[in-house]
Amino acid sequence: MKYSKSFASLVAAGLVRGSLAQTWCGKNYMSNQSVVPPGGQFVLPTQSAEPLLSFRCAPVFRPYLQEDAKSAAFVVDTPIVYDWITGAEPILLPSTSGSSGSSTGLGSVSVTINVGSVKTTTNVPLNATNFQIPVDISTLTAQKTAYNVGCSATYTSSSSSKAQKFKTSTSLLYLPDTNASVTKTDLRTGALWVRPANGKGGAFAPFIPQGFYINFDEYLATNLTMIDQLQADGFNTIHPIPPYSNLTIFEEVVNKTASAGMYIVYDMRSNYQNLTTVAQQVETYASIPNLLNWETAHEPDGNSDPLGAAQSTYDLIYQIDGYHPVSIVLNCEDYNFSPYIEGADIVIQDAYPIGINATYSPVWHTVCTPDFGHCGCDNCKGTFYDIRARIQTYKDRLNILGFDRTKSVWTTPQAFGSGAYWNTTPTGQQWAAMGFTSFSHGSKSYQYPTTTGNVTTIEGTATNLTVLITDIVQPFIVDPNATFTNYDHLGVDAGLWHNGTAYLLIVANLVDAIVYVPWADVGLGSITNSTTQVQRIFSVFHNTNATGLNFLPGGIGIYTATPP
Repeated sequence: MKYSKSFASLVAAGLVRGSLAQTWCGKNYMSNQSVVPPGGQFVLPTQSAEPLLSFRCAPVFRPYLQEDAKSAAFVVDTPIVYDWITGAEPILLPSTSGSSGSSTGLGSVSVTINVGSVKTTTNVPLNATNFQIPVDISTLTAQKTAYNVGCSATYTSSSSSKAQKFKTSTSLLYLPDTNASVTKTDLRTGALWVRPANGKGGAFAPFIPQGFYINFDEYLATNLTMIDQLQADGFNTIHPIPPYSNLTIFEEVVNKTASAGMYIVYDMRSNYQNLTTVAQQVETYASIPNLLNWETAHEPDGNSDPLGAAQSTYDLIYQIDGYHPVSIVLNCEDYNFSPYIEGADIVIQDAYPIGINATYSPVWHTVCTPDFGHCGCDNCKGTFYDIRARIQTYKDRLNILGFDRTKSVWTTPQAFGSGAYWNTTPTGQQWAAMGFTSFSHGSKSYQYPTTTGNVTTIEGTATNLTVLITDIVQPFIVDPNATFTNYDHLGVDAGLWHNGTAYLLIVANLVDAIVYVPWADVGLGSITNSTTQVQRIFSVFHNTNATGLNFLPGGIGIYTATPP
């Protein structure tokens, strides 16, 4: 992929231009400004000494179509928690259960789901996650307006004859069948499901977006052959950055990408607050065969956009369309997270830590602290840990707010630098490490903000990984029945998936040190013969032996394993 370095410089310059607001992430950053605490910090829940039930329910897919009506289902979670997260309520457990929240001897709750004229009741184990309840919705009318869904649970413990009752609610989007594009979200995993992008029909299948952000006017519109190269290199998504000044060429891009089997993210960052313009764009492009999702607010937290703007746009898009999810991009570590994510199904983080000076801005010549400054990566340390922390923090906050099922987190691994805030460009290995740790903390997308023009680094690495991600990684991380565990051993970040037959292990050494990791410390202690039971799929700067993995600084890898 021999792309011009000019685009990398355009993006770096754009990031500086975008920061010319009076504040960034609510902070002053210019030398003539004083320190004013930004506010807007996320409030963590208080702890509870007594057990709480976090009862939640959601449809398995959003949206459901008429063709899905008889196979529809809801997913119910009944975890015992000890934090006052949204919706958590006190629950009296059997005295023999102790305070650990163990499911032993807890029994079950009787769960009833009410939607329209449909009512279903079943028993669900207490302290369960991802429990699925089939619900035939064929008697409901498919419509653009979402149905309100009431979920109730009744629990009687051996310690009390009095029934304890719990309630929660969700919504069901049940839409008419269509031959136009539809992107479903599997709320069990956060993965997208799509039909073939060419518009010729076919079954829905899970999908991990892999592709680049590309400036439309200044780059893509003058070089449509890039689409052919991207397709040849295994990419499946393209994200044109607006404005789309030449609509004739934009239509050519739509047609060419559809023919190539690639999806488009339609970006409204430059005018998402103009609801009239948003309506016109949604009405025009909702039916294109390869529309993946709408993207609205781009770094609204950094720019201090009106807090309700993203939600107003989100609500309007669902009034008109509903067949495609909505994403926003957040840049700040902790600035008005809660109100901004109300306007999204997909929350994308874009922390870019490689090559920054975390304490002094080379652009503004001022210091960076939690209350002041703009160093290119908000409240970052300039390490891989910034990526891991940002994704995990966002996911934890969604859980606290009650959105762990209905909103997902995506990532944009840094693929540019050598300008503005960044004194270097990530190597292909560093870029891959950011993506690997993103997967290991729940990201379901692998999109890149730009390219470096150097096929021996990021592009060369990316083309080696696209097929592996599609063929090896994707089947595990989109599998709703696969179990997942995350590990951290002396700075090596690992994600382990198990589908009942085999394991997928993704590892990245996030520290500048040589590290040895025993198999047991990444969940594979049952391995007895690494030669026959562990399959190397991809690795750089590390190897395996009979008892574990040896990492050099920056080592990364993908493995499958089939212990006895």
